[in-house]
Formats: sequence, structure tokens, C-alpha cells
Amino acid sequence: MAEIEPEDKQLISFLKSALNASPDLIFAKDIRLHYQAVNEAFAKFIKLPCTQILGFKDEELFAKADMPTWLGTSDHQVLQTLNPVRREQWVKQGHETILLDILKSPIYNDQGKVIGLLGICRNITDHEKAQQSLQAEKEKAEQATAAKSEFLARMSHEIRTPMNAVLGLTRLTMNTELNPEQLDYMEKLLSSGEGLLNLIDDILDFSKIEAGKLTLEHTTFSLEKLIRQSINLTAINAHLKGIELITDIASDIPEKLIGDPLRLQQILVNLLNNAVKFTDIGTVCLKVRVKGKTDQHLVLHCTVIDTGIGISQEQQKNLFDCFTQADDSMTRKHGGTGLGLAISKQLTELMSGNIWLNSKPGQGSQFHFTVRLGQTKEQANQQPIEKQQVANLKVLVVDDTRIARMVLLAMLSSLGISADQVDNAMDAIAKIKQARTEKSPYDLILMDWRMPDMDGLEASREIYRLHDSAAPPILMVSAFDKDEAKNNALKSGTCIHQFIEKPVSQSTLVDAISTILTTPTPQTLAKDLINRKIKAEIPGLPPQASAITERKKATVPDFSGFDILIVDDNELNCRVAQGFLKDSRVNIDLAENGLIAIEKIQQRHYDLILMDIQMPQMDGLSATSHIRKILKLEHLPVIAMTAHAMEADIIRSREAGMTAHLTKPITPEVLYQTLLSHLPERPLTRERPEQKVK
Repeated sequence: MAEIEPEDKQLISFLKSALNASPDLIFAKDIRLHYQAVNEAFAKFIKLPCTQILGFKDEELFAKADMPTWLGTSDHQVLQTLNPVRREQWVKQGHETILLDILKSPIYNDQGKVIGLLGICRNITDHEKAQQSLQAEKEKAEQATAAKSEFLARMSHEIRTPMNAVLGLTRLTMNTELNPEQLDYMEKLLSSGEGLLNLIDDILDFSKIEAGKLTLEHTTFSLEKLIRQSINLTAINAHLKGIELITDIASDIPEKLIGDPLRLQQILVNLLNNAVKFTDIGTVCLKVRVKGKTDQHLVLHCTVIDTGIGISQEQQKNLFDCFTQADDSMTRKHGGTGLGLAISKQLTELMSGNIWLNSKPGQGSQFHFTVRLGQTKEQANQQPIEKQQVANLKVLVVDDTRIARMVLLAMLSSLGISADQVDNAMDAIAKIKQARTEKSPYDLILMDWRMPDMDGLEASREIYRLHDSAAPPILMVSAFDKDEAKNNALKSGTCIHQFIEKPVSQSTLVDAISTILTTPTPQTLAKDLINRKIKAEIPGLPPQASAITERKKATVPDFSGFDILIVDDNELNCRVAQGFLKDSRVNIDLAENGLIAIEKIQQRHYDLILMDIQMPQMDGLSATSHIRKILKLEHLPVIAMTAHAMEADIIRSREAGMTAHLTKPITPEVLYQTLLSHLPERPLTRERPEQKVK
């Protein structure tokens, strides 16, 4: 036998040391399955010294009754297939059972011939126990989350059902003859009810986000319309506090974008409402810019700037955490749950953005957020005004609020108009006098309404008194109710060419200027104003009565000739729906549950069904499925009108065959719009044939 070289001895010693240092059980067998090498961990595990293992087979080492099956199992498979084999097996060791991860693979010599197999067994008991514990905790957490979600969904349903009656009957009561005190009570009741509803929605949204079940839509929407709606939802509280709302929207932002408009509006309304809540005097400004842009996407950077109380550095640390408020003391002045900012943070992150703030006590706050939105080739029509038409116009902007002036000047500049500016009425009158003296009169005045010392209406009267027919057209820009400004102008005989309400958008300003460029002269307007004033002063008719009547007629559609069936087991909810539809002249029939609804549908024709979901005897989902599958009425609109508000409820409604899903409490506007969208073409007569059932 050749003597082993010193280098080989050193290598063999190294390999033995490496094998013995491993906690894994390692062994090697020849092609006849005799042990050729084992490490100390293996010998210790089977409780035999290495010298008594080498050269023997498993069946020679152990009595057959005590033969550990894991040692020999799969040996022949490895040698026959020449493929590694891996499996896990529980093995008894003394008084405990452990889990081994066993890997066996063939061993080849230098010529590539198989000479045996190598086995490595790793104890993975602790890992398996950790995995089992983790899985148990995961299942426990999922069960807790499911239980919480089920509880919230149930509570949402149980609260929304009576809330539908409370809010609905309140709205109906407000349409009746009430004295001022009663009307005030009803308005406060409605406001408090809507506040409670907003709280319910916040809690549900927070629950969805926490459970990872909140999904975003990707639909085309108008950014200007969305901002206008967000401002409108905030305007009432701002006007009550005398706060001026301003929007500063960059002109390079596309009108049409792709994203989730409702969730984006939710963020804006949260931030705007907070700004108004914590501001007692001054302004709240929404500033929107493009932060980044590609061919397919852009990143919007929105900032809500207020002149309110400000927030300290200590309060800012946890402001975006759940149920955290800037002031959580027992004497806090402002209400709220502390959920709005937490939800806004989660929503911005879902839109691939983030949210942050800059603020100092007594110096107001700036809340910033970014969102990533898609771009679309579909855009709104071009401005109905050419820059060449207005570039030479001489315009004066009169406003005592600097930021409001800057926004108007920027909008005019984007139209090619370089305007002058003053911050009070007296300077405006002086500038108009000077311009006329210099034979370079102004073509248009943008006049704020409420200003110190002299308001816009008084200034306008003075301008027309001094200049008569040569007075420039005046565009009244009001931070408050423009109807009130109109009425004040009407009562005082002030000739105002056009009224627009802040915050002013680019399209609103363009429309107003276009109207001014194409409307009659101030003298004609003055005559028209006098005529309207005379009509408004007819005895027995309040100044705004006709306008209110017209608005009411315009908001309630005419559904005469249509037949609808309301299916709901709650009498109050039925009365609310009937009350909302009373002036629409639609024919209404009622059913207490799904079974009665199916009987009625088979007996007569209906143009649309309003279907509750949770009802006795037969629920709305089962009834709708029956209408679709058994009665074969595939085109009959069936609208879910229910207190079930979760995403899963909407999906179940759709799967059952419902046409749309309305969540209680419903509002008249949403109900009207839904009927307008889903009712068929107007019937020719009120006599309708019976519904044919296949």
C-alpha cells in the first residue's frame, strides 16, 4: 500500500475536523451500503463509537426490531436513480422526538463512477416549532382581524339603518314650513348626523387599511372638478368663520388624470377641514404643483396652507398616528377622532406618495402630500378664449388679501394679461381716475367684496357714480356666498357685470371674462338690474323666493310615468325613500321582503327595483338571484339600497345580479342620480303592460 503523503494527511485531518465541528449528522456509505465515514455528531446520536460503525451495514449494527428506519430509507433509491433525495422525518431520541431534514446524494470518484452515497441530517425541530408557533399566531391574528372586521361591518349596518331614517326624515322636515328656531334645530341635527356618519366611514376605512383590504380605483377624472367638490364640502364651515378659501393650481397640470378620485378627494377634504377647524381668522389656501412627470405618470405635490394656531414640534411627532390629535387635553377646543390624518397618510402611501407638515405655534401650518397619478391623452376642450383676444386688456385686481391677489394675477398672466393690483378700494378708485385722465382706461376690474374701510359694492357704486357710462365692467370676486353679494347689489342698485365665488379656478375666470367680452354695455346691464329689482319687490314675494323655487324644481327630476318597487322591511326607511321621491311624481309600490317582491314582480310591470339586502323570509341577494335566474328578467334594474357598506358587500351584490349598490344613509341627490342613470327611456303612457315572465 502506498504511503500517504504528508500533505494528504493534513487534508484528511482538516476534513475530519470540519466534519466533527458540524452539528449536523453526517455519514458516508459505499456502494454496498457499508459505513465508510461518520462524524462525531452522528456517532453520538446513534450512541455507538465511530470505530464500531465503520465497515458495517445498518442491519449489522442494530437488531431488526430496533432498526432506525430513517437510516436506510431511500438509500437504494439514491444509488439507482443517481438523484439526490430530501425528506423530513420525525425521529425518536431518548424521551423526545425530533424532526430531521435528511438529504442523501450520490458520491462519484475521479472517473465519474458512483462509489457510494453521502447523508446529511439536520435537526430542524426548533425551526419547525417556531414555524408552527408563528402559524398559530398568524391564524390567531387573522381570526381576531376577521372578528373585528365582522364586528365593524355589523355595527356599521346596525348604525346606518337608523341613521338613514334620522337623516332622511330630517331632510324631509326641513322642506316643510318651519319657524327660524325649528329650522336651526333641524340644520344642527342634520350636521350632527352627518358628522356621526363621517366618523363611521373613517373607522371603516381605517379598518380596511389595517387589514390590507382597501383597494384603489384607476379611472379618468377631472382634477379641477375634484378640487371644486373638495372646496364645496369645506366652504360652509369656512364661510361661517369668515375664512377665505383660495386655490392656487399650476397651469401646466393636465385637466384629466387617472387615479382614485374619491380617495384623493378624501385626503383633500381631511386636510382642508383640519385647516378650517384650526384657523379662526385669515385664509386657507390649496396649492397644487407638478413635482415630477413622465409620459405615463405625474407626481402631484399638494399643499394646504392656513393662518391658524400652528402645531408645536412635540405635537408633530405623532400627528399621523391613529387616534392622535394636536391637542388631546381635557380642555381641548376642537373636536375630532384623530383618524383623519392617519387615514390620509395611508392613502398617500397607497398612491405611491407621502405626507408631511411644516408648522410653528402661532404661525399657521403647511400640510404637504404627494400622489402618483396616471396621464391620459383624453383631455378637456381647449379654453373658449384666445390669448390674442385678451392680451391687450387692461385689468385691475382689487383685493385686500395678498395671496388672493397673487393667485388672480398668476391666472391672468397665464392668459397673457399683465394686470395692475391694489389692496384697498380707495386706491382702486384713484387708479381708475388716473387711468381715465391718462386716456388709458381699464377694460376690466376684478373687485373683492368684503374689504376693510370700503367694501367692493360701495367701491363699485362710487366708480359708476364718478364715471357713469365710461365705467369699466366690474367682475365681483367674493370669498363668501355670491348669491348674498348679488342680493346686496340688487337691493342697493349697484351695477356689477359678473359675480364669481372664491376660490376662483382658471376655467371659472376664463368663462367670466368670455361672458364680459360678449355681454351688453354697462348701461344695458343697469336697466336690466333695475327691472330685476322691480320684479323682486313685488308685494308678497320674498326677494329670493322665485330663485329658490326654480332651484327646487331643477333639483327634483320628473319621473312621472315610471313605476318602481321599494323592497325594505324597515317602515321608516320606506317612508324616507317615498318622501325623497314625492315631488318626482314616480309611481311607488312597497314590498316587505324578497318573497313579496317576487310575487309583485310576477303580477305587474316595474321599471326599477330598490332592494334592501337584510330582510326576513327572503333577503335581497336571494331575491335578486331569483329575479335573474328564475324569472329571467335580466334587464330589470335592481338597485341595492342597503346599510351593508363593506367592499365585500358590494361584491356580493354584484355577484347576485344587482345593477348598482347604494349605501344608507342615502341622500336625495344620490337617489335622483341613480334613478336617472338606470331608468329606461320614458314610457309613452302611464298604462303599462304586465311584466312578462319567461
